[in-house]
Amino acid sequence: MNQQEKQPRKDMNVLNKNEKKAFSDKLADFISANRILFIGIAIGIVVAIAAVGIYTAVSENVATASSRAMELAEQKLQQWSQETDEQKKADSEKALLVDLDTIAKKWPHTIAAQRALLRKAAILNQKKEYADAEKTALDALARNKNSYAAPIALELAAVSAEEAGNKDAAIAHYTQLAKDYLKDNPVAPHALFNLGRLQEEKSDYKAAMASYNQLVSAFGGSDWALLAKNRIIYLKAKGLAE
Repeated sequence: MNQQEKQPRKDMNVLNKNEKKAFSDKLADFISANRILFIGIAIGIVVAIAAVGIYTAVSENVATASSRAMELAEQKLQQWSQETDEQKKADSEKALLVDLDTIAKKWPHTIAAQRALLRKAAILNQKKEYADAEKTALDALARNKNSYAAPIALELAAVSAEEAGNKDAAIAHYTQLAKDYLKDNPVAPHALFNLGRLQEEKSDYKAAMASYNQLVSAFGGSDWALLAKNRIIYLKAKGLAE
């Protein structure tokens, strides 16, 4: 192959590298500008998964008093979420929070108590009472660290901590989630991505790379892994990581 034939191929390689860098830069800008979007996605995941888990648990254990109480609270929660009158919604919310607190206090060591606290934490987060939401989510976690709801509680605690401006606490919650609840956990890929994102924001690029690589290794087929791969490309292109 002569020099003229080699040159176009060389130029094409340079172009491809530049395209990758340009895409990574754009992705970085998107993530930076849409932090709230990623937090919103986290809340959506938490609520959706919690709803499925709650339905299953109630259906299988509807005979117990705590489960019946939680089932009634879920019905009130649905009514509250659909209420359009502001005053009625406020009154309904107060009654609902009382019911959730009662369940948590009356049956403190049941899965119903954990679900009640998880629901309360989600409501508090929606009301932008982030410190109380984080505290309540951690209380939910403490009730039963081996239940399906435990990683959901940690995710909600992390989201609430970040919204409150406490990135260190959010990182700690996501780190615990990644350490203790990686297997059979539908929120794990998203949690690992958010962990890496927060570590990037703290300029801890080595830790961010570790989180992204863990995500790619454990959940390579997920959309979050694809985003993680692009973050890895970006950090390497910027000389921020090896």
